Amino acid sequence: MSPLLIALGVIAVIVVVIVRRFRGEPVDAKDLAVPPLILLGLAIKELWGFSHWTPTNVTFLTASVVVGVSFGMLRGASTVLFERDGTLHQKYTVKTMIIWACSLLAGLGLHFGAQLIGAEEAVRPMTLSIGLSLLGEAITCGGRGLQSGIPFSNRDAMRNGADTSALTDFVDRVRQR
Repeated sequence: MSPLLIALGVIAVIVVVIVRRFRGEPVDAKDLAVPPLILLGLAIKELWGFSHWTPTNVTFLTASVVVGVSFGMLRGASTVLFERDGTLHQKYTVKTMIIWACSLLAGLGLHFGAQLIGAEEAVRPMTLSIGLSLLGEAITCGGRGLQSGIPFSNRDAMRNGADTSALTDFVDRVRQR
């Protein structure tokens, strides 16, 4: 797949996620899990054939994981969680947007830092950093949602007239423990 096409797809995912969450949206386990998993899957596909694992490349990749997940967790902690219509909802705040901006700046810093230390382009997929960031946000927001005791939304089931989905059932079982 062309790097430009991947970049445009990633940017589109980010814009959709930010706009929806800034407006306030139901917290759906599928929506928390699927975007980071797709992006991380694309990143793993990009890294799969890479075989030049120097200390520099490993160091950069490790730093990327820590920075991506950390900023995502900060974002997840900055969202407002609330109940509407009996289900959990989330809304981005100004603080969340500031953290997004800082994480993008940190990503640029990592990119230029990687060039300075000689980390290869192949260990710097954009899909990895954004996927890790969304994963960190999902972990924090999902954890806070579970602790709230408010049921997660299940938009797919509501659209299809079903009571629950497999992922929502799993989240409910975890909450009951």
